[in-house]
Amino acid sequence: MSKHKGKHNYATKEILDSLNTSALDGEKFLQKYAKPIGIFFAIVIIAVLGYVIYDNYVVTPKNIEASDLLVDAQNLYDEGKIDQALGGKSSGVSGFIDIAEEYGSTKAGKFAHLYAGIAEFKKGNYQNALDHFNQFDTSDKDLKAVKYGAIADTYAELNNTDEALNYMTKAANESSNAATVYQFSKKAGILAMSLNQNEKALEFFQNIKDKFPDVDASGEVDAYIERLKYATGKQ
Repeated sequence: MSKHKGKHNYATKEILDSLNTSALDGEKFLQKYAKPIGIFFAIVIIAVLGYVIYDNYVVTPKNIEASDLLVDAQNLYDEGKIDQALGGKSSGVSGFIDIAEEYGSTKAGKFAHLYAGIAEFKKGNYQNALDHFNQFDTSDKDLKAVKYGAIADTYAELNNTDEALNYMTKAANESSNAATVYQFSKKAGILAMSLNQNEKALEFFQNIKDKFPDVDASGEVDAYIERLKYATGKQ
């Protein structure tokens, strides 16, 4: 027992000595770098405080303001007043373009790019639409899928079927929602068929059939699969 106790005491003494040495080293370190450390923590505190102030008194009010304007622009779009909904310097209305430019750092400002792209697409201004879609930024997978799908549709209108298929594939792979996966995969399959990439098209339709068998009530997917199996000799 005493032997074990002696070892225990020795180990304890080593730990205490080590802590005392560390404490002394720490004191010397603080004495040497007290001023720089103080400045560093002051900078951190100021930065955090600045973020809180900015978030509560600048970002949040801007978000609210941008959201209100976005709703107004959406209402104009729903009424068929697309030019007014888009806005712009000549319109005199704060539409999607203005919201995107002035409130680009807010969520509503980012969504304004998506809406502006949709409005420009509807007007047939496909390059403008593409520019706005590319500027829409989101971390949400389903919204990102919508963005890719919109870009794909725009490239299709610009007769760039290769890029259309590329982005529609991204849309189908990004989405986690059965309905959107179905839509994007079907579009990707049709685009692949237009490029005579029948095996790739078959993969898209077969993926719908395997993962979401209940989505296609019309039997359209089955019809495409049979047609493509025949075309590729896999029937």
